Amino acid sequence: MKKAALCLVAAALTAVCRLALAAPEIIVVNGKVFTADAAKPAAQAIAVEHGRISAVGADEDVRALAGPATRIVDAGGRRVVPGLTEAHVHLGSALPMFAPPVKPIAMPGLPFPGPTPEQALQKVHEAAQDPGDWITAFIGPAVARDPRNWRAALDEAAGNRPTMLRGFWGHALLLNSAAMARLGITDDVVDPLGGWWGRDDHGHLDGAAYENAQYMGWSRVAPVVPQRLAQVLDDAASRYTRWGVTSIHLMNNGKTVEDTAQALSLMDLRQKWTVYAWGGDAPTIRAAWDEIASATRLPTRMRVDGPKWLLDGTPIEQLAFQREPYPGRGDWRGRHNFTEAQERDILRTALSRPQQLILHVVGDGETDRLFNLMEAIAPAAEWAKKRVRLEHGDGIRPDTLARAARLGVVVTINPLHFIAPLADGRPPRPMETLSPVRSLLKSGIRLAIGSDAGGDEVNPFLNMMLACTYAANPSEALTREEALMAYTAGGAYVERQEAVRGRIAPGMAADLAILSQDVLEVPLKMLPATRSVFTLVDGEVAYEDREALR
Repeated sequence: MKKAALCLVAAALTAVCRLALAAPEIIVVNGKVFTADAAKPAAQAIAVEHGRISAVGADEDVRALAGPATRIVDAGGRRVVPGLTEAHVHLGSALPMFAPPVKPIAMPGLPFPGPTPEQALQKVHEAAQDPGDWITAFIGPAVARDPRNWRAALDEAAGNRPTMLRGFWGHALLLNSAAMARLGITDDVVDPLGGWWGRDDHGHLDGAAYENAQYMGWSRVAPVVPQRLAQVLDDAASRYTRWGVTSIHLMNNGKTVEDTAQALSLMDLRQKWTVYAWGGDAPTIRAAWDEIASATRLPTRMRVDGPKWLLDGTPIEQLAFQREPYPGRGDWRGRHNFTEAQERDILRTALSRPQQLILHVVGDGETDRLFNLMEAIAPAAEWAKKRVRLEHGDGIRPDTLARAARLGVVVTINPLHFIAPLADGRPPRPMETLSPVRSLLKSGIRLAIGSDAGGDEVNPFLNMMLACTYAANPSEALTREEALMAYTAGGAYVERQEAVRGRIAPGMAADLAILSQDVLEVPLKMLPATRSVFTLVDGEVAYEDREALR
């Protein structure tokens, strides 16, 4: 009898253990679940097992799956969403990471129109009176568009102090002679792929570095230190978890994939990172793809894709290539960053490689050339399979919407761009800066949303509010559901990861967030105050506010 009893106890314990092993680790109940899944758009509860979503449905049905060790998280009637995707951000590259760190001098009027040229030079002169080495500052369009010889002007203002002024949006850089000497840049420098140096009438450098010329020589004066870059990335990651962002698309300008991989390996990664290699840093077009292929020792939750190529500039410094001339600039329409032959080579090489192609293309004239080349090189169906990413999408016009849809491009929009005025403070003109947003969706083009910013401006709910208001072009504003879809399923789709994440559905990665307020119902002006009170990444708690969850 005793033996039989022991056997029964053992069997019971085994059954309990099996039940515990088979049961979900976490169940979220009492939520208003936005699934981003057309098969079941709404639910109350979610079960998470082995890093994936195992069940979605009504409270009583999902609760019944709980085992002895299952953690039950009561959402308290809050909105639950798939983990958000930050689909376009630049981190650790605003200025070279000097050692010791160099604090930029404060300039008036930022971001728009920024300091006048005279104000900027006065600030540089004042900074040069104090002891130190590099002088750096951010500038706005008023300085970036000024045609003077900035090398000579900064030489006079700063003397022998190396000086670097950079547009806050990343497409303008001005240097004096001392700075160019430190960078190893001389008058016989060869323009890099996708960039060029400004020169005076005699062929001498005038201090302006355009597009990919901006990054030449940085490693000489400020080599990337993995520990410092890791701190920058980790600070951003910490803020993102508090917004419910579970995936980050990092545009890797100013550093190599290896630099970023080393930095991320020093962190406890709380999000999934897709690092898009920066094509213009490579000496040749094919070398950009070779950098990706050589990136094999990556930390968990990091993947590499791209490369990203900048086909033109932006309207802020007036280098985006437009169909029509810029007002007040004669026949100036901006310019291409690559020759037509180089752009053909980029596109052909992309078709021969498994990685995704990601393109910064802003001007409508540049967008026209891109679509013409794509159609000439391969059938639309072949491009649709490639799923080319267009960052910003500003240059798609009503007459090119159908072409964009036929080519299967996907677009990452940046709502912060919607509020950027021109240098004179006037609202943006549609031909220069307005993106067709709702029209893209209506044409069948999939959208994601990225901040293309830094600091608090990366707040996804600020960007959601801007996407849903679009004050300069209200007819193109998104609904809240459309914006939330772009931040979730759309973010996964644009990087070809829709089979594994972006929706709350069985089998998908357990990436989700319980939000502090219902972003589909609160007044629009309250959206930026939204926070996550519980963020999961692959079923692991990345952030929780225990007080809020009580």
